[in-house]
Amino acid sequence: MVDVPGHGKVVVDIAYGGAFYALVSAEKFGLDICFAKTRDLVNAASAVTEAVKAQFKITHPDNEDLSFLYGTILTDGKDAYSEEPTTNICVFADEQVDRSPTGSGVTARIALQYHKGLLKLNQTRIFKSSATGSVFTGKAVRVSVTFVSYL
Repeated sequence: MVDVPGHGKVVVDIAYGGAFYALVSAEKFGLDICFAKTRDLVNAASAVTEAVKAQFKITHPDNEDLSFLYGTILTDGKDAYSEEPTTNICVFADEQVDRSPTGSGVTARIALQYHKGLLKLNQTRIFKSSATGSVFTGKAVRVSVTFVSYL
């Protein structure tokens, strides 16, 4: 639970896929990931990023240099396995928007979906960028490390 100024308390997942991301459905901000103005999506994602950075300490178990929130990924909320694409936008650094679904972001989404029991090993998911429509696919192939932190 993160207190996001202007939006109140919002449930946010934090997942790692090469970098740490805050993940939340755009609907939590009254936005449709596919039709909202990019500026509105960036503003919401940036508000989440700043709130998480201010309220939580993120720690990587093996590499202190990776102990920070890289950005926020707003999703369409379709996290349960489906053969249909799930759409997201990744906002990172100084409000930069990744044109792709984001490689490490897709990995973080897969890890989170697997952790929540929404995706099984070797089930391929399709991830679509709301910015450009580009598509990445990915799947969880094995479980190597379990790192759970309750904030």
